[in-house]
Amino acid sequence: MSENNAINHEFNDKVRLEDDLYSYVNGKWIENAVIPDDLPCTGGFIDLSVGVEKLMIEELNALSKQNQIDDELLNRAINLYKKVLDNDNRKKGLNALLDKISLLDNIKDNASFRSYLYYLYDNNYTLPFSLGVSIDSKDATKYCLTISSPSLILPDATMYGSDSGNALLGVYKSMIKAILDEVGIQDCDDLINKTIAFDERLSKIVKTNEEWADYIKAYNPYEVSKACSLLDWNLKDFIHSRFGKTPEKIIVADPRFLDNYKELMEEHYEEFSAWSKVLTLYSNIGYISEEFRELSSIYSNALSGAKAVTNIDKYAYRLTDRFYSEVLGVYYGKKYFGEEAKKDVISIVHNLIESYKHRLLNNTWLSKDTIKKAILKLDTMIIKIGYPDKVEESYKHLVFSEDKSLYEIVEELSKIKSQYYDSLLFKEVDHSLWVMSGNTVNACYNPSFNDITFPAAILQHPFYSLSQSVEENYGGIGCVIGHEISHAFDNNGAQMDEKGNINNWWTKEDYEHFQEKTELMIKEFDSLELNGNKVNGKLTVSENIADNGGITSSLESLHRIKPDADLKLFFINYARIWCIKQRPEYEKLLLTVDVHGPAYYRANMQVRNFEEFYQAFDIKEGDKMFLPKEQRVIIW
Repeated sequence: MSENNAINHEFNDKVRLEDDLYSYVNGKWIENAVIPDDLPCTGGFIDLSVGVEKLMIEELNALSKQNQIDDELLNRAINLYKKVLDNDNRKKGLNALLDKISLLDNIKDNASFRSYLYYLYDNNYTLPFSLGVSIDSKDATKYCLTISSPSLILPDATMYGSDSGNALLGVYKSMIKAILDEVGIQDCDDLINKTIAFDERLSKIVKTNEEWADYIKAYNPYEVSKACSLLDWNLKDFIHSRFGKTPEKIIVADPRFLDNYKELMEEHYEEFSAWSKVLTLYSNIGYISEEFRELSSIYSNALSGAKAVTNIDKYAYRLTDRFYSEVLGVYYGKKYFGEEAKKDVISIVHNLIESYKHRLLNNTWLSKDTIKKAILKLDTMIIKIGYPDKVEESYKHLVFSEDKSLYEIVEELSKIKSQYYDSLLFKEVDHSLWVMSGNTVNACYNPSFNDITFPAAILQHPFYSLSQSVEENYGGIGCVIGHEISHAFDNNGAQMDEKGNINNWWTKEDYEHFQEKTELMIKEFDSLELNGNKVNGKLTVSENIADNGGITSSLESLHRIKPDADLKLFFINYARIWCIKQRPEYEKLLLTVDVHGPAYYRANMQVRNFEEFYQAFDIKEGDKMFLPKEQRVIIW
């Protein structure tokens, strides 16, 4: 964390805590904090990430100067890092990239496209669908094949035709034209116009972010023969050639898209060809040189409001982490995460789980049968703290040719990763795998594994520290742990059982009652205003349920170990962990795409639901933080 932006304890005397907890705790810091030019925001999670990133760059730079070290996987990561830093070598990849996209000029129609599809899939072209292997949500011991719609240029389908969407597309078109001119591709305007036209057609038939937030609805099993007829190409033979045999079903994540796929490709193939060419070029051009990376960052910077491109060291680290994340995470964890902290955090997790059980056993709106199933889910929940004991087996396959350009290396590594994940289709799922690496400043609940992961990198001040008070730790990492546990019982997690399968373990009456409470949570956040923009209660409901449950369980856990706890410290640190200063563009973007609510309301709205908050600070009717009892929402 930079010294300028280190979050301190100096409160903002321009507002009353009783009127605005978030601004009272964080306002002074926000007023003085400076957002780095290459970032869309600063504070909280971001500052910790910047600190870890800086530390790991220093480590990689130091390791790069050593002779061969006694860790083959780490050596590969270091060698990739050095390749990114070699701008002259990167420039050698341009001809290979141009050869790749020129192939698309030879594919004149949809019939020809189907014959080339095997090659295009194997070589990471941008396709009009997404096909991949994922865990089967109806049997989490197995993998399944999933087909879905492709990503759009704009952040959300709802933005097409809007003023903000048109402005962003203007930036995108200008950037793409500059890239096409620079690499010598002719008929730029026609290529760009067709690209945008195809993307707009996609926007009318793909899911919105709000729809994607209900991820249970992404599980739609189809017979492969039905998917074949909708796609109008022999998916069955394609699957057999790539995966060795054909599964009984394929999961369709976006049925509306599949219903419209045939018409889209038959009637608008030329637009698709332009779209694929432009997007394939755009997604790879940054590997060619620093100059191209800077040019291709114009659109992403317009989305986030960032004023500058990240420096080469950060880019090299992030690209290395993309392919060797667990290698770097284990290295970070072993060197910087202590056993004492690990044991302490594990004890907090167990305390939180016990609180959940206690609250469930004393629940007044659930039947005994549903409570029993919920406690079973808690009893079987897997806890992952810090970093895994060893690097996942798949990383052993990530070998690249040192004499190639960065673009060619990325192509090589991407193919290896794709082939490895494709090879999992008919294998058993290994539930010991981690979905986050130790150097990640984040935490998660994985519904398919029924596990919670807290990487070493997030276990720092203000979230957690052995030197913080117990109240601060429970207001920080305690609420985060409770948040992740609560995802097992949010609107999505509640539909999955202790084995990670979509399965109704509720009585009809209990689930209807839960849905009523979910609607109250949607209503509490829906249309809250933030600098002229509005919060989407449906988009953010799962995270809001988790925040709510996180505070509830952490408060009860704190009371258990310290009955006379100073709850002022708890709530102040809870507000502090959400401290962030954002550029307006980024704040607006997150309201459109992020399933998490704005940090301001994660602090200010959630605490209003808890009687302990009112008692701690003597909040009364008339104070702006006051919420009438009948409007307060507590689910877990």
